[in-house]
Amino acid sequence: MKREQTPDEAAPCPRFARWPWWVALLACLAGLWLSIVLEQIHFKIHTDPAFHSFCAIDRKVNCDLVSRSPYAVFFGVPLAAWGIFAYVLAAAVSLWGLRSRWPRLAVACGLALGLLYVAASVVLGAVSTFLVTAICTLCLATYGINLLFLVCMLLAARPVGLSAALAELPRAPRARPLRVLLVLGIVGAGMLALVAAHPAYWKSAATAGRSKPSAPSLPHGVEPGGGHYLGAERPLVTLVEFSDYECPYCRQAHFGLRSLLERFPTRLRLVHRHYPLDPSCNPSLEVRMHDNACFAAAVAECAGRQERFWPANDYLYAEARSLHARSTHEIARDIGLDAAALEECLRGEGPRSVARDMDEGERLQLQGTPSLVVDGKVYLGSLPPWVLTRLEGAAGIDAGP
Repeated sequence: MKREQTPDEAAPCPRFARWPWWVALLACLAGLWLSIVLEQIHFKIHTDPAFHSFCAIDRKVNCDLVSRSPYAVFFGVPLAAWGIFAYVLAAAVSLWGLRSRWPRLAVACGLALGLLYVAASVVLGAVSTFLVTAICTLCLATYGINLLFLVCMLLAARPVGLSAALAELPRAPRARPLRVLLVLGIVGAGMLALVAAHPAYWKSAATAGRSKPSAPSLPHGVEPGGGHYLGAERPLVTLVEFSDYECPYCRQAHFGLRSLLERFPTRLRLVHRHYPLDPSCNPSLEVRMHDNACFAAAVAECAGRQERFWPANDYLYAEARSLHARSTHEIARDIGLDAAALEECLRGEGPRSVARDMDEGERLQLQGTPSLVVDGKVYLGSLPPWVLTRLEGAAGIDAGP
């Protein structure tokens, strides 16, 4: 009995060029590499307070800001991880086209992927530009790769024509139903596995930033040289924290330091000082990074004049980015302040106190936030390991044999 021919076998065999497939494969490999780099940046930006990527150039061109955006995650998976999956899939289609003698269906699949990837690039580019208000150069490079892949598929389709190539997609399930189901099952299983298995490391960081830690009953006050302190009256280690309430690294670092303070309440003193990355009170900056940072620092100082600095401190780390949408009365209510006194302080003494911290930060030649000062030495981003060693050693001595 004669076997019925498939559409590929029955149709004339046009001459397909191989070079578009080779270019498409190389583009996929480049996109795969960029996606891996972006996945690493996304991971480090949410887990390492000291990390700054090489593509964080300024406020507008900044991969770090894009990675911190909630739009960087889709269906519980970072977009970079979806990019890795997408480029692996596109590379498989490119290899299929290279190995096939009649790659009409491969062309059709490649065209469908190319159109999908370019459409996604347009949407993500718009989100980055208008919602995040920052662009990522590595993301832009992937958008260009997506366009190149689509162009390669269009060139690969020229021997049969675009409409004829796309017509292969609805024919495939009828001609090869089991094979199509198998491929769709593998792709679907891969997507489900990615959603189920990818760790949500950014959620723990966000939760740490939003949660209000328990306020221990510890000595507190104002240091003679400036800065509000919390912790030991006779400290073994005094740690001065220069911070910005809108800085996500500062938020993570601060709540980690509060946990450390709870472990060593009689040995560690934490001193908070301000270094907002906002040119409205920080003359060393030329580009605006955090619009509410100077205002938030002034609110904290004014709260300190009402004996509410540390509750305000926790509140501002969680809410600084949304302060522009709240009135002074709402802020005062949330922190537990007298609104009239807060407004008066914000017109004078609060900003002047922040300016004194800025002068000290300039004297120390701070390069960013969070900056931690221990024994007169500045450490950018993270606590030096010897501090914990000293605190643990002292705790062991106190415990005795």
